[in-house]
Amino acid sequence: MHLPFLSAEQVHAALEDRALIEALREAFRVGCTAPLRHSHSVGPEGERLLLMPAWQKGVSVGVKLVTVFPGNRARGVPTVGALYVLLDGETGHPQALIDGEALTLRRTAAASALAAGYLARADSRRLLVVGTGALAPHMARAHCAARPMEAVMVWGRRAERAQAMAAELVRAGLPARAVDDLDAALAQADIVTCATTASGTAAARCRGASRHALRPGWRIHPADARGRRRADGARRGLCRYLRR
Repeated sequence: MHLPFLSAEQVHAALEDRALIEALREAFRVGCTAPLRHSHSVGPEGERLLLMPAWQKGVSVGVKLVTVFPGNRARGVPTVGALYVLLDGETGHPQALIDGEALTLRRTAAASALAAGYLARADSRRLLVVGTGALAPHMARAHCAARPMEAVMVWGRRAERAQAMAAELVRAGLPARAVDDLDAALAQADIVTCATTASGTAAARCRGASRHALRPGWRIHPADARGRRRADGARRGLCRYLRR
């Protein structure tokens, strides 16, 4: 059996942001079966295997396999690896192997932009991206595909990385610029996406942005914050909608 493998480059080339957003809209409308993630310890140094299955009966079955090997830092290789296995929903036979990291990046960004279509103000035109990691540029592109943006502000802990990302987005035709003052950027933004692997709260990752910077109608998406503590108490007190 020849099983096709879609590399990260092929995944990015095949997925167009606006089409992906609409595909996700339909997928969320139809629904699927998605059991809770399985997590297994596979080593003495914190090594873990995560299994994330989902399926639509008679259509398709998929499982994302994720490995977390902290010791890889010393080896100079990524600590997280991901692979998606796609199977036929009628026969159960494997159909394809897909680069899991690229698929996750694109799906996460598209889902954020889709959610903003329902939760952000209709006249939202200024986007702030907090973070400069692998997810951040995809967040900017997806939100710009979903609605016309007048400004895309990029903030990161390292100014040079924010500047490099903003330049990359400008080359892609987006109205992007790097910003140094996070509070000032928050005061201007309509939509904020925190594309950062925060160890605590998303707000803490934003260097404790002051409460007065948050305006009515402001939407924040802590896309990559770990766990369920998404925002601190002061910000939760200002929220009209809060997913629990």
